[in-house]
Amino acid sequence: MSHETGSVKAVVFDLGGVLIDWDPRLIFQQHFATRGVLEAFLAEVFWRAHHACHDTLAPFEETLAPYKRDYPHFAPALDAMATDWQKAVMGPIPETVAVLEELVARDVPVFALSNWPAQTWPPAHPHADDYAFLDHFRGIVVSGQVQLRKPDPAIYKLALEQFGLEAGEALFVDDLAGNADAATQAGMIGHQFLSADHLRTRLAAVGLL
Repeated sequence: MSHETGSVKAVVFDLGGVLIDWDPRLIFQQHFATRGVLEAFLAEVFWRAHHACHDTLAPFEETLAPYKRDYPHFAPALDAMATDWQKAVMGPIPETVAVLEELVARDVPVFALSNWPAQTWPPAHPHADDYAFLDHFRGIVVSGQVQLRKPDPAIYKLALEQFGLEAGEALFVDDLAGNADAATQAGMIGHQFLSADHLRTRLAAVGLL
């Protein structure tokens, strides 16, 4: 990684699973008697419906209507996607927020690129100050707002343009290996997030910490 030192000048963060803890299972626990049925719903229906909600600015109820017609036995759970989405959002991940704040203290430019439905952005929480760290970002690209989502190469290129960064200048941090790999292909330097300490080690290796 020594060849990266000096070329990387900014960090682009994914949000869910990196800076914000979330688990969609928390929306649906009361709707399924067994973990097996819940997991079947997630695999068979949820992720497709979730992605569809990213691809439109329409209300969740409108986007989910076809899924309710096709899977009437899952209708209550699909309704819960629209009404109880915030149950999935558990709040900031303090260890990673601390890394973000270390970068800010060093005047390293930080940005965010997240797959997040426009309908539920920004994240809501009883304690609004919990998300004050979002103010550190010099720019945020939200998939639902731009109608693109990772790992589509177009969203990374759009982010680089909006953030004013050239290829190779940004370390992109994502919890999903496929998204990190796609970022590398699109001109960023992808890093799969495994832990705050692992990220801190990578940031030190590229000369940002």
